[in-house]
Amino acid sequence: MMVEAAAAPQTIKETDISRKVFGGILLYDGAGYYPGLELLNLVIGTVGEQKLPGGDEVKLKRTAHDFTRRLVWDEEFHLHPARENALVDDKTENAIRRLMECLQLKIPSSNNRPSWSRAHFFPYSPSLIHWDARQRPKRSNNISIERIYLRGGGALAFRVLRRDPDPVRLERCRRGFETLLSGQSTPLENLVSVLAAHGKSDQEAKVDDIERDSVSRGDEIEELYCEGVARILEHVELSTVARVRALMNWTGFWLILAQHNRAAESISDQNPHIICDCSGKYPQLRRASQRCLKDVQALIVRAVNAAADAEGAVLSKKGQNNMRSFYWATAATIKLLNAWKGRRHFTLGLDILETLVLAGCDGKSEVPYDEFVNNWLYRRCRIIVGRSAAEKSGFLSTFDAGIFEDNEMSLAVQMEAAGLLTQYSDATRMVGTGGLQ
Repeated sequence: MMVEAAAAPQTIKETDISRKVFGGILLYDGAGYYPGLELLNLVIGTVGEQKLPGGDEVKLKRTAHDFTRRLVWDEEFHLHPARENALVDDKTENAIRRLMECLQLKIPSSNNRPSWSRAHFFPYSPSLIHWDARQRPKRSNNISIERIYLRGGGALAFRVLRRDPDPVRLERCRRGFETLLSGQSTPLENLVSVLAAHGKSDQEAKVDDIERDSVSRGDEIEELYCEGVARILEHVELSTVARVRALMNWTGFWLILAQHNRAAESISDQNPHIICDCSGKYPQLRRASQRCLKDVQALIVRAVNAAADAEGAVLSKKGQNNMRSFYWATAATIKLLNAWKGRRHFTLGLDILETLVLAGCDGKSEVPYDEFVNNWLYRRCRIIVGRSAAEKSGFLSTFDAGIFEDNEMSLAVQMEAAGLLTQYSDATRMVGTGGLQ
């Protein structure tokens, strides 16, 4: 009697598995600063007077800024049909090109000159905020607005913010975004708004299905994100650029924190923390931090494969790598890792340190350093730096406690040098934003 062979399992889409495990689409192409840029696009492009509207779906009008991006990065811009109507002469064109090139959003993975569709502007002002776009077909003037790098991480963050169950905090975020993104009339904003008008924009509002299909869970991790965003937006003593940069870094940090924790929850891992080497003095701490990064990435792969297996399907190696790489690429971009390439370990660079202080401290108030390290970094953000955190996580059974004490002291020295910590006496160290003003 012949036995019929079992059917081979179907390959499942990486986007479906990412939503199932993490709540949104977290893939390598959309790592780093792109979720923050996507979030700002959603905030400013949503149709209606209210920022962060309620409801199941939102409608958007998108802007591509393709004219200006081609002006800066397209060698064939001289063939653009709108060039002569928008620019007075060659000197004007060259001056604007050099100015706008200085506003490029950094691409950590490359030092090469990008194509115009690869390059984005840092959102220094509202009119600089734009979506992805490309030419279809190439060498034509037919521009389509698409999701190339703004893949869905920012959509998940936007949905979490607008579905915040705390009405007071939600209103704080709405007011904060209104202050951040409205009423600007600077020379840069006026110039950029004119240039943007020559590019591709939606004529009619469209439902954003990526945001609609993202899943907000209302859990502790999401509460942390909303709390951090509200605080960052309320730091009005700081410049708009400082708040925008912190918002983009906080969004990236929160997404990898959520990715790590939700992967752990899905396969019942009990200790989703990361070990940061802030001193650079102890090889065993450096190795532990390197091993921690490898463990996190392995955890993510196990979680997404388990989710695919539960659906009776398999996830391609490319799909596994895309989700694993979102984590390390975002961590490297926001300076939570020491480097983009080579032997990587967790650390706290200046970018992420400033962001964590802005997200953890209210306005002009200060927080005791011990409270910042133990309650904010460890308990809320799952970052192990000092002795108390190491002890609670069970690391002192294999590490000398003095290593973590020195690690905590080294972080304090770095924060003081950056203006994020003030030492009033041997026993009183306070964390705040006074040095950033």
